[in-house]
Amino acid sequence: MTENKYTAEMTENKYKRQHIACINPDCGSSDALSEFQNGSAYCFSCDTKWTPAAYQKAKAGDEDFVPTSSKSNSPKPISVKATGGEIRSIESRCLNLPTVKKYNVRVVVDEDGNDIKHYYPYYNGDTEVIKIRDVIAKRNNESGSFRWTDGASKVDFFGKQLFEHGQRYVTLFEGEIDTMSGYQMLNNEATNFAALGIKSSSEAERAVRKNLEYLYSFDNVVLCFDMDEQGRKATEKVARLLKTGKTKIVSLPTEYNDVNEMLMAGKQKEFKEAWYQAKTYTPSGLVSVSDHKERYLERPKKLSIPFPWEGMNKKLEGLRQGEITVITAGTGLGKSAVCRELQHWLLQTTNDNIGVVMLEESYERTIDGLMSIEANEKLSQDSVREIYSKERLSEWHDALFEGANKNRVWVYEHFGENNLNAIADRVKFMAAGSECKWIFIDHIHMISAAGGENETTEINKIMHRFRDLCEELDIAIITVSHLRRLDGNKGHENGADVALNHMRGSHVIAQIADSVIALERNQQAEDEVEARTTRLKVLKNRYTGETGVAGHIIYEPVTGRLNELDNGDIGISSEETLI
Repeated sequence: MTENKYTAEMTENKYKRQHIACINPDCGSSDALSEFQNGSAYCFSCDTKWTPAAYQKAKAGDEDFVPTSSKSNSPKPISVKATGGEIRSIESRCLNLPTVKKYNVRVVVDEDGNDIKHYYPYYNGDTEVIKIRDVIAKRNNESGSFRWTDGASKVDFFGKQLFEHGQRYVTLFEGEIDTMSGYQMLNNEATNFAALGIKSSSEAERAVRKNLEYLYSFDNVVLCFDMDEQGRKATEKVARLLKTGKTKIVSLPTEYNDVNEMLMAGKQKEFKEAWYQAKTYTPSGLVSVSDHKERYLERPKKLSIPFPWEGMNKKLEGLRQGEITVITAGTGLGKSAVCRELQHWLLQTTNDNIGVVMLEESYERTIDGLMSIEANEKLSQDSVREIYSKERLSEWHDALFEGANKNRVWVYEHFGENNLNAIADRVKFMAAGSECKWIFIDHIHMISAAGGENETTEINKIMHRFRDLCEELDIAIITVSHLRRLDGNKGHENGADVALNHMRGSHVIAQIADSVIALERNQQAEDEVEARTTRLKVLKNRYTGETGVAGHIIYEPVTGRLNELDNGDIGISSEETLI
């Protein structure tokens, strides 16, 4: 007998016994089997081999054993030699005989004809590997429901040997049952659309990466994985590897998680419709305008909440959720006062909840500021607050925070914890847990000072996080930025004009903000009215594009309120007639 490659490899082990009966029932040879000293075995008649462990199991009568061929003289895969199994329809999964026969799957049944095991062959050239499905264990969700013969890492796609490369379509399914189900529903006697199966969603990316040249040869690759979270993630990962414009994704009807469910429900027509309507994959963030006409026409109207000052409304047309508004000014020019006026205004004119993060003041000072506006009194001053009884203060408190306003205002009592992650977590809770739509954060630089990096780097992080929060939670963030000191004798506190590049720390503040509002005032002016009058200027306006002077507000020293002035109330230069 001529020594073949396998026996040559086993020479160093030498024979333990020769010319014994083959244990493979499909063989029948009475003297072609040889045992080797390392425990393995080889049959020279049926050309099958056993590893030491597999040989011991086979001799013990384990029907799970599937011998594998060591060679094949044909480029076509040889039949699976599954002990006790046969090629037959899988009625429990509605898979007919032609489909099972095409994929060369063998089925082991009990005496009542119920499935016990499936043997799925995978091929790579002449390599044949069997995946064994224990139907009962799988049904009972027990461990060991799947196992492989040696060489599982050498094969990737179930059914790859059946389809020539370079066809118009190839569809990748998740698992063997879905692959055969998809093939059966897509094809008839006149068609042969390629249908391949990945081992599992976790194996998808690796298998596709190894076979890109093969997959690139098809005009289109259609992905039809399970509709669960793992399947969707696998779909996204695989689609990124394939050719843009040549990859399509099937979306099954919402009541079905996988393809076999549709087959068993008799939904062949609906599956074919879903397959033919598969959408061409585009990378995340890219959409075809042609596919989104209704989205454009039926988009919800963006609600704008007016400012309490008409000049601002003429420029900005109000405040909107999903936007970042930055208020900036020199030291002591009323940034926090403007925030409090806006907070009170939103309480009075909307039904929305409000979140307040005032990092330079205590909880009591924040509440004093809101109640001062309600009372038209400077209740933040002890001398003023002590004039009123607790009963009167309680009435103002109830008017703002009880009744219809109960649980509408949420204040972050920070206790000095000002780092970005802590602030972001509180903002998320205010939005998701307390349903706040308007979040005030005063101010950016208090957060940056808590960071470990330089101010510019930290502010970049803050503004990008603010943008993410606005988009994710559909909230408005109104925040405050300080200005850098100017060269020369005239600073912002003395009435210097404010420009976008004056904001302290980073140009990213201006880039990411939707609106930037500057407050300009000469607090050292000799004229008392001029010293109390603030010019409102819009430096950036992404919504309407209108910028420039948006009116004047004056601080009332008795009440502490900020009231808008008409143009006739104050002399303004020609450049300010823009309003």
